[in-house]
Amino acid sequence: MGPATSTRDIFIQTMADGKAAIEGPKDPCRMVYAIFFWLGIGTLLPWNMFITVNAYWAHKYSPKNISVLWENGTSIDQQTEDLSAIWTGYLAVASMVPNVIFLILNGVFGHRFKTQPRMLVSLVFVILLFVFTSVMVQVDTDLWQSTFMYVTLASVVVININAAIFQGGILGVAGKFPPAYMGAVFSGQAVGGIFASGTNVVVLALGASPTQAAFFCFVLSVIFMGTALIAFMVSTRSEFYKHYLGEVATSTEMPDDHKLLETSPDHKVKIPVKVSPLSVLARIWTFGLAVLLTFLVTLGCFPAITVRVESTAEAGEWSTKFFIPVCCFLLFNVGDYIGRFLAGLIQWPRPGKLGGVLTLFFSILRVCFIPLFLICNAAPEHRELTSVLLKSDTAYIILMSLFSISNGYLGSICMINAPQVVLNEEAQTAASLMVALLGIGLGTGAFLSNFFVKLL
Repeated sequence: MGPATSTRDIFIQTMADGKAAIEGPKDPCRMVYAIFFWLGIGTLLPWNMFITVNAYWAHKYSPKNISVLWENGTSIDQQTEDLSAIWTGYLAVASMVPNVIFLILNGVFGHRFKTQPRMLVSLVFVILLFVFTSVMVQVDTDLWQSTFMYVTLASVVVININAAIFQGGILGVAGKFPPAYMGAVFSGQAVGGIFASGTNVVVLALGASPTQAAFFCFVLSVIFMGTALIAFMVSTRSEFYKHYLGEVATSTEMPDDHKLLETSPDHKVKIPVKVSPLSVLARIWTFGLAVLLTFLVTLGCFPAITVRVESTAEAGEWSTKFFIPVCCFLLFNVGDYIGRFLAGLIQWPRPGKLGGVLTLFFSILRVCFIPLFLICNAAPEHRELTSVLLKSDTAYIILMSLFSISNGYLGSICMINAPQVVLNEEAQTAASLMVALLGIGLGTGAFLSNFFVKLL
């Protein structure tokens, strides 16, 4: 019995070792998971910070009375142009269009470049440009507002190009880890908006002026992105990270000539399938069009129109200082997070033709938010085409809650369901197409927001 028992123990131990080798090393204290969540916050932090400090931009671009000195020694008082009315739309285009373009380019050509250097360089550029933005907060730009606006927009373009490269890189890296790690990145993106808007509200509540709040938010972004850079470099040194990135060879790894054909558990040979993006698109088109429309409507309204809504409450700190930061930005980001959470919990409509049609139907219904926000108390003293019909803070808050929750819910349902209606071999292609369509929706919505504002 002794030799038999010994042989059995050796066999069991060998199987356990093989399983451990296949599963790979453990993530100590879920360190890499936490870092992916941290990096997820950082991917959308530039956009969130720029739109959140709306009061600062309104101050920078509001009309100013300046004295112009002529060559003959005389001076004349002039008022600068009101650039605050066009700033939000320009910011959306300068942020989303390059972001979408480089997300797509990153998906097509990103594999030709090493991921880690690409992510590190892009993150460094974002940090440096945020340092520049922080410095410009303290500079008096009243005499050159137009120039300052175009310089800022140029920096926004470069920031979002690098943010897109970084975002594409981290999503590509997370895709090689267990699914929970991709979830950590997406959860971080949702929390990033709450972090940015919440920080602005807290700083304003502590008595800071819009300029001081913007300076603090931008400096905090520099610190945050700096810690994200350090955290990512630390994660790349862990055995867990190296294992899933294929940087550590394991004893169970098959030779290259054995990887050409793999066998399934029932020993049937699996032949690689050539995936056709067009055929995949034909099967996921309802979810793809739904996600495009969802984010087109979102960026068409938020923040270009929603930020112009004024409180009907009596004059005071709530109406002048906190209404937009709380009811527009913070409420939207909290609602978006709730929508994403509910999508993972409920997951309805389900994958399939009926589910795709229902999802598309609900996304088309969201177009109603455009005229509804237009008839809110948005820029009431500067209306030309439409009239204010919903002059109520409560109505605006209810609309913003439904708007944000539906954005997070429908967007997540589309991204969850689309890869499930195709073959396993086509799931990655389906996910890539959905990201591209989502990006097109963002860019198109940002562009159209400039025209929607003219309907006020």
